[in-house]
Amino acid sequence: MRGLTLRSATTLNMIDMIGVGPFITIPLIISAAGGPQAMLGWIAGAFFALCDGLVWAELGAAMPEAGGSYQYLKQIYGPDSLGRLLSFLFIWQLSFSAPLSIASGCVGLAHYAGYIWPALDHIWLSQPPFLFSGDLKSALSC
Repeated sequence: MRGLTLRSATTLNMIDMIGVGPFITIPLIISAAGGPQAMLGWIAGAFFALCDGLVWAELGAAMPEAGGSYQYLKQIYGPDSLGRLLSFLFIWQLSFSAPLSIASGCVGLAHYAGYIWPALDHIWLSQPPFLFSGDLKSALSC
């Protein structure tokens, strides 16, 4: 991680924080709100994300050891008390939320890839041959 430049670190952080969410939700928000005033929420969100980034930059400068959030929680709440529990809970919840975040990115990427390759926009239902004797649609309609 020490070999990252400012540009690559910023890009990596943007991909991690933002992902494909705006590309999926902006058209829905604009159509639901009836106009471009819905973008004010995204502008406010960008401001709060900037504030959050500045807090994380200060934490990284104050505690430069490896571990990120795990180490920050451990140092803030004490390594021999609540800090150990909160650090463990952070890693535990991350083991669930990180794969879900990646999956949502894959769904968004597949949705947008459907504009380039229309065959990718079709939802294919496949069935394991050992579960159903009939087709999947008739099994789901029961």
